[in-house]
Amino acid sequence: MSEIRMITLEEVCDRLESAQSVLILTHMRPDGDTIGSAVGVRELVRGLGKSAEIINADDSIPKRLQFIVDTDVLTQDRLPEGFVPDLIMSVDVSAPHLLGELEAEYAPRTALAIDHHVLGTPFAKETYVGDVGACGEIIIDMYRIFRSRGYELMNKEAATALWAAVCTDTGSFRYEAVTAETYRRVAEVMDAGINHSEIARRIYDSKPITHVIATKLALNTLRFYHNTKIATVHFTQQMLRDNGLTREDIEEIIGLTRGIEGVEVGVSVKQSDTDPTLFKVSMRSNRVADVAKLCAVFGGGGHVRAGGCTVNAPDVDTAEAMLVGEIEKELDRLEAEGAFDGADAL
Repeated sequence: MSEIRMITLEEVCDRLESAQSVLILTHMRPDGDTIGSAVGVRELVRGLGKSAEIINADDSIPKRLQFIVDTDVLTQDRLPEGFVPDLIMSVDVSAPHLLGELEAEYAPRTALAIDHHVLGTPFAKETYVGDVGACGEIIIDMYRIFRSRGYELMNKEAATALWAAVCTDTGSFRYEAVTAETYRRVAEVMDAGINHSEIARRIYDSKPITHVIATKLALNTLRFYHNTKIATVHFTQQMLRDNGLTREDIEEIIGLTRGIEGVEVGVSVKQSDTDPTLFKVSMRSNRVADVAKLCAVFGGGGHVRAGGCTVNAPDVDTAEAMLVGEIEKELDRLEAEGAFDGADAL
């Protein structure tokens, strides 16, 4: 791999201003931030009079996010005939393997990346990483830069996508990464005339019945450890098959564990649909524990309050025990250091 150069956001804007056609890569299992940020970039580039398209390794995005884009499928085979990008870039993709099936073809050709995962694995030739709560915040800053250059590019479609991006990746503006500048950025996109309450309703208040069934199943597996500071739930492929559930139905279950009073670390363990000995883990913390650090033990990463990894184990109970063992060691250390003292102070 050639040397990676970290660049400024002004330089990112220079690259987009000089490009004629841009292909935007998003991470597999797309969430609101990667899709919303990609739409924000696409609209910016098109506003400059250039062409831009978005692709994803998955053949669909979650139903609750489909209002962000003009199609529910963003696969390579749907690219317009004759579209040949002179710039390939990624948004919110912290490591090349997160491109999924697109990695082999596109990771070596990715010239530009915009990301907000400071513990990621950069792979683009030129990369910008901003220490903000959502990648969407960086895209809003790009609109600011172009405004200073005499362009007014923010349209309602971009504003809707960017509000959704920031809202979803900051936990509805609840996470510690949210700053006063986050709200100033969001205020700018709201000035474009978006219906933010309808966006929030579509994201959070229109759950399919299968999501409710998934929640019920998760509660049946709920376990507590370390004086209830750790809460875990899990799904096996048999559970999904027996109840007619898909991966999408269980993506948001991690919030169930994190929201329980007294829980510091919430964990969701999901058996892979391709390898029964591989378990995909989502981890969240509330106040003190750094789950990116905990996930890094298993080759994963993420943010301080939100991380993910994969674990190889013969069964789900063993996978859970491996994770809980590491979390308990970290909580023991934090407790010995008095890290929880005053953690609830406003």
